[in-house]
Amino acid sequence: MARVRGEIRSSWIVDPADGRLPYTAAGRAAAEQALKDEEVYDHPEGRPFDERCLLGGGGGVAPPIINRDLIMIVQTRDSVVLFGEQNHEARIIRIGAARAPAALRPWMGEAIGRWDGDTLVVETINLSPRDGWRWNAMEWIRLSPEAKITERFTRTSAGEILYAYVVEDPATYTQAWRGEMPLHATTAPILEYACHEGNYALSNILAGGRTADQRNAKGPAATAP
Repeated sequence: MARVRGEIRSSWIVDPADGRLPYTAAGRAAAEQALKDEEVYDHPEGRPFDERCLLGGGGGVAPPIINRDLIMIVQTRDSVVLFGEQNHEARIIRIGAARAPAALRPWMGEAIGRWDGDTLVVETINLSPRDGWRWNAMEWIRLSPEAKITERFTRTSAGEILYAYVVEDPATYTQAWRGEMPLHATTAPILEYACHEGNYALSNILAGGRTADQRNAKGPAATAP
């Protein structure tokens, strides 16, 4: 739970009011199928991108922000950079820039920012088809390549930023849905995550797959307790 605008909340999602993701039937089925499609144990290319250290889960605290645990925000004249601790991801938000051609779909999408008074507004579109997952309040969520995420960063005190976002994705959800959460300043340092593809986890997962293959080849008796 967190305190937002003086309210203690049990969900980051504030619309729908029940705090649940408003999947369409087809959207939920696609999300469940995508999880099954990642159950690949024959080769590394089929494993999820976070296991391969390409990204840390596609976004972190809310749709396309950087992954946990800490986020360093660096502001320059032309951009804002969100640097995440996990998988050392750097998300570059270009301020007032023109959009690239729609055929270009970078990891984490294309984020363009603008100022609405003292609030930084960021619109992200053109998500990569390979980058459809986000981690949101202990639940994986699915986004189609045509999703649009609008984020608002508003400083509410010297040590806090109110982070609010809206997800529009008619291919996956019955309505646009909205979330809010506070970001608190800290003096703790960002540490090296040092994730690299081919480390213990990936090789062990594939080795476990070979063990399962051997057991299955020997028949049900080999797997009996």
